[in-house]
Parts: sequence; C-alpha cells; structure tokens
Amino acid sequence: MELTKEQLQRVAHYLNVKEITYIDLRTEIFDHIVSDIEVKIMAENLEFETAFYAVTVKWNKHLIQESSFYFGLSYALPKIVLNNAKKVYKKWFFLSLLVYFIPYILLDNVNITFSKIAINDLNIFLQILTACALMVFFGLLILKFKEKNKTTFSFILKTLSWNFGVGLMVLFYLNSNPQDDLQRLLVSFSAAFIFMTYSYFHFYKKHLEAVKKHKIS
Repeated sequence: MELTKEQLQRVAHYLNVKEITYIDLRTEIFDHIVSDIEVKIMAENLEFETAFYAVTVKWNKHLIQESSFYFGLSYALPKIVLNNAKKVYKKWFFLSLLVYFIPYILLDNVNITFSKIAINDLNIFLQILTACALMVFFGLLILKFKEKNKTTFSFILKTLSWNFGVGLMVLFYLNSNPQDDLQRLLVSFSAAFIFMTYSYFHFYKKHLEAVKKHKIS
C-alpha cells in the first residue's frame, strides 16, 4: 500500500522536528521511513498511527542530537547526519594536524641554518600567502552566508568558519614578528591556515554540487 498525502506530511513533519533539513540526506531518510511504515502496515495489518509510532521509535535513536570532537562539542546535530559528516571530514581533520605538526617538528629537530636574508624572505612570503588565503576565505564566507540550502557539507563549513579568526591572528603576529626571526609556531599556524582555506573551498564546492544534484532530483 501507499501512504496518503496527509500521512506523508506527518512523516515530513517528524523529520522537521528532528531537524533533518539537510537536502543531501533528507529524501533518503524520508523514503526509508515511509517504506518501513508501509511494510509494517502490510505485514502486521496495523493502522497508520500504530505503525508510524513503532517506526519512529526505531528511528529516534538515529536522529538523536549528538556532537563530536572532530567539529567541536558545541556543534550538535542528528546522529545520522553527524556520522555522515565525520565520514566525509575525518581524513581532512588528520591532514590538517599533519600540516601543522610537520613544519613544527622539522624546524625544531632538523639542524638547518638560515641566513637573516633567507629568514626575512620566508617571513614576507608567509605574510603574502596568509594575506591571500584570508582574502579567499573571506570571499568564501560571504558566498556561504548567501547560500541558504543545508547539506552535510554546509554543516562542515559552519564548523570551519572560526578558522578565519585564526588567520587574522596569524597575519597579525607575522607582521609583528621581527623579520630576522623564524618562529616555528607561526610557520606551523600559517601552513595550517592555508590548508584550512583550501579545505573550506573544497567543502564549499562539494556543498554546491550536492545542492545542484538534489535540487534537480
């Protein structure tokens, strides 16, 4: 059997209450719940309300609000969306740590002597790169702010937005740092911020692709 329009609206309302508003997952979850209800009605000869209650009880554990250290404990969303976000972002999280720690460890342990001119040139180079990354990041933030559709990728972008503040601090300290002094902490933070700018661009592009795909379908 197929559910009526009113019954489908009940399922849609349930997803709204559970904050399943991410268009790359909502249709799939909606279809699964509808299918579960239809199967239960047919198999057990139940009324819609009874089947709806039984199915939503089963789904509640997948839609409970949770957070993760990958994104920060202040960011909570339905478990099924969070698990998808972690699957997408986990690799990028560990890459960002590598990009930070590799320059720090190399500068701390490898016995390399730089001339004052080389250090000065490197500091200027980092300032230019960080400033360019900041401008790109700011432009992406504006584009993201104008985009109202929600996807798993838009959630990831939301959790990455604070990195713009990190970039500002890095640029400030790079400008304040003596030109003949190479601070490994600043080099590491600068490298990490540039990588996070690229990450933000990557996930913004993925967000647009998801919006295009699911808006069409």
